[in-house]
Amino acid sequence: MPLGLAGVTSPPSRVVHLETLRAGRSGGPRRRVWIQPEDDVPHVRDRVLRARDAVGLQPAQVAVAGSLTSAAAAVFGSADLLLCSAVQAEDLGLHWRPLGALDLARGYGVAAGSGEDADRLRTVLHDAVGRCLGVAR
Repeated sequence: MPLGLAGVTSPPSRVVHLETLRAGRSGGPRRRVWIQPEDDVPHVRDRVLRARDAVGLQPAQVAVAGSLTSAAAAVFGSADLLLCSAVQAEDLGLHWRPLGALDLARGYGVAAGSGEDADRLRTVLHDAVGRCLGVAR
């Protein structure tokens, strides 16, 4: 499931680039990117942190939230952004855009009590499970 950035206001461009979040000379509040616990995995978190460092954001401008609720509250109360899927952003009433220069995706693994059940989840129920997880509508 592709990930991007979502916020309360609609971004002016079709893609959000992390470098646009750099603190300016105005001294205004620094916008943060909140990573929800579900995406606190190396293939997502580490790539975002490397990109943060490469574009010159301050370390505190990308943070892992303790919960989706706390991340969403931080976004609703500020100009901060939430790293999430387009479907999740829509569910939260946020404006979503893809993240420029990074192709991030959330993946799910299948685990079941028997090989037959796992096979059924991967084949017959694949689309239905995907819809439940917000992959497509």
